[in-house]
Amino acid sequence: MKKGQLGIIEFKYFMTGLFIGLIAIIIVVGLGSAGTIPFKIPLVCG
Repeated sequence: MKKGQLGIIEFKYFMTGLFIGLIAIIIVVGLGSAGTIPFKIPLVCG
């Protein structure tokens, strides 16, 4: 495996993790705003 290929694979995993993380954050913030879960994030929910 060449060095250039490794960066592409790492980038793919990074993007996948970032995407899943963003979805998880949106779900948590959404539930917090709706009052489904007991805690809220003050910066986002205001």
